[in-house]
Amino acid sequence: MRILGLVLCLTLAARADDLELRQSGKAVAHFSLQQVKAISTPQALRLDGGLHNYWAIPIQPLLEKVYGKAAYGEDITFVFVCRDGYRSPVKAEELKRLPAYLAFASSDSKPFVLESKPLGPFYLIWDSERYPERKVGGNWPFQVVAIDRASFSQAYAATLPPPKSSAAVTHGFALFRKHCLSCHQINSQGGNMGVDLNSPYSVTEYFQKPYLYKLIDNPQKLRNRATMPGLDRSLPNRKQAIQDIIAYLEAKAAQRRASKTAKPGK
Repeated sequence: MRILGLVLCLTLAARADDLELRQSGKAVAHFSLQQVKAISTPQALRLDGGLHNYWAIPIQPLLEKVYGKAAYGEDITFVFVCRDGYRSPVKAEELKRLPAYLAFASSDSKPFVLESKPLGPFYLIWDSERYPERKVGGNWPFQVVAIDRASFSQAYAATLPPPKSSAAVTHGFALFRKHCLSCHQINSQGGNMGVDLNSPYSVTEYFQKPYLYKLIDNPQKLRNRATMPGLDRSLPNRKQAIQDIIAYLEAKAAQRRASKTAKPGK
């Protein structure tokens, strides 16, 4: 895919609050807030019945300006990289289908913070008033400093479920990808706010299964001062969802052990 000539922005010195656009980990452009505004007209967005109100920029024009009309694809993911190491992978199809925005300020004179945490320079938000399935929760990263377009199956190859996995393992992976991969890594791929859950040892090998279930369900009941949130309580069949995530983690642990014991050339 041909990146458009606007990558001349790279010739300018990047500032701390610039937004960096990447292709498979490599920077292709930097934009200041003013430059982003020139590409995509800011809108006032009212969320949660007016509880949160933002000035925000529709993201599609920006992505298509940099990556072209072919920005989206079945295997393409956009990884929103945050200052603290949080990496939120969002399917390209979702960014094409649902209105997504980069918020840069409050529109009601309130501080641009959420629960006392600064949201800038950019905060990925969705029009959850029109699309309730995109409520606050997963894939609402704040302090976004970069967007990386990549093939998920390449960038996150080490996280994929083993071949011929069961339906439970496959479903567990889909849930892990959406709710856990932004913070945690599998085999060094994913976010780096939490621990790697499969390397050098799997969490399933040093946590008894009932306690691992509790950790995913409600971390604060298992560990004092835990900052990890429990799995989204609005999920349908939530108990089974947790069991499927554990099944995925167990499958990845078994795959890792098998790779270590496999004979060379086998």
